[in-house]
Amino acid sequence: MPPKKKKGKGKKGKKGKKEKVEEEEETEYNNMELDMLKEVVPMLRQQLEKAMLDRNYVQLERDTTQTFYDLTKKEVYDLDLQIAAKEREMELMEDNHRVEIRVYVQKVKHLEYEHKNNLKHINQEGGGLLSEEQEQHDTNELEIKREKKEMKLELVEQDLQNAAAVLLERETNEKNLRKMREGFEDNLADLRARCDQRLAQLEADLELQRKVTVHEIEERKNLHINDLMKNHEKAFSQMKKYYNDITNDNLKLIKSLKDEVQESKNKAVANQKLMYDISQENKELSEPLAAAVAAVAGLRGQLKDRAKDELSLRHARARSAALAGRLRTLAEEHARLKETCASAEHERDDLHEGFEASVRAVQQKSDFRNLLLESRLQAMGEGLEKASAQLQEVVEAANLDREEVAHLMGSLDEMVAAKGAVVKDLQYSVLRCSKGYNDALRTYTEKMLKIGIPQEEIDAMGFGPAQTITTEGPAGLVVK
Repeated sequence: MPPKKKKGKGKKGKKGKKEKVEEEEETEYNNMELDMLKEVVPMLRQQLEKAMLDRNYVQLERDTTQTFYDLTKKEVYDLDLQIAAKEREMELMEDNHRVEIRVYVQKVKHLEYEHKNNLKHINQEGGGLLSEEQEQHDTNELEIKREKKEMKLELVEQDLQNAAAVLLERETNEKNLRKMREGFEDNLADLRARCDQRLAQLEADLELQRKVTVHEIEERKNLHINDLMKNHEKAFSQMKKYYNDITNDNLKLIKSLKDEVQESKNKAVANQKLMYDISQENKELSEPLAAAVAAVAGLRGQLKDRAKDELSLRHARARSAALAGRLRTLAEEHARLKETCASAEHERDDLHEGFEASVRAVQQKSDFRNLLLESRLQAMGEGLEKASAQLQEVVEAANLDREEVAHLMGSLDEMVAAKGAVVKDLQYSVLRCSKGYNDALRTYTEKMLKIGIPQEEIDAMGFGPAQTITTEGPAGLVVK
């Protein structure tokens, strides 16, 4: 009985293990249907292929990494060998460097020893030479001091001799200069007297000649201006007469044309009245037919007269139109004449303004030239005074002979003559400008009076004649 129980127990244990394995091996695919499994199999195969590809890629990466590791390890080994070789070379170079340093230190010691010996020898030689040079310097200094003392004594003696000679020469020069000054003063007084006499005579001659010349020129200019004024007045009167005749003819023609136009209008009114009367008679005569038939002959005669009247009316109208055109032409010509008159008045105003501007410009120019001439005269007078003073100083201070004095006097005469000519030219220019201004002012005044400007307005402009010694004849037409 007991063994049976054991067997029963053993069988029961095996069945439990199998059930447990079956339970562990069961997956989701166990319960799937066949169709679904067919669909899942390709997908699982794709996953398997992908997993195999990933595994191959990882294996390739592992092989590559292993290769890189081996190469790097080999390079590290080579570098270690190179470092060891370099370290050995450095040790050899350090040993060689130590040996060279010891050699150079030994050489430096030898050179320092030789330098000390040479320096000692040079110091000994320099001390001997310096003592010899000091002795020579002391000897030379004593010799130079002795020579300097002797030269000072000689210089004092020479100064005394030169002072005596200078004093003697100065006295001699003062005597000679005094004599020459007296002679030059006498000559200068005579020269001044002669120059003053010649200058007065020359001024008188030139003044007389200038007056005669100016008088002749003024006479010629006056005659010429009078001729010009007469010709201008004659031409102006002829032109005025011509335009007056034209204006009178135009006025007469306008008046006659107006009369003709009025007659034509009156005649046209009469013809219209006649036509109205005839039309009224025609109406009255048309009522009685018998009277109209009887009066046909008379009416035909009247109709003939009517045609003539109509023809004359047409002619009158045409003539009236022609007269109207003529009247318009005359009106246009009258307007044009008015414009010409206005332009003439404008030109007169422009001439008046130009005259004022010209007078102002001439006055300003003459004032400026007068000031300029006065300043030049003053400057020349000052220059003459300076030249006289310089001449006096030169004559007093210079030691000149008679030939040089004569040459100097000749140059002075030439300079005085040139200055006199300049003075005369300046005086003539002043008189000419003043006379030109006065003549221009007088001429413009007469012109303004002729064109109708009153004397009060001319005086109010502020222009007055310049003070001068010339005559009232016009100037500026004849060149000097």
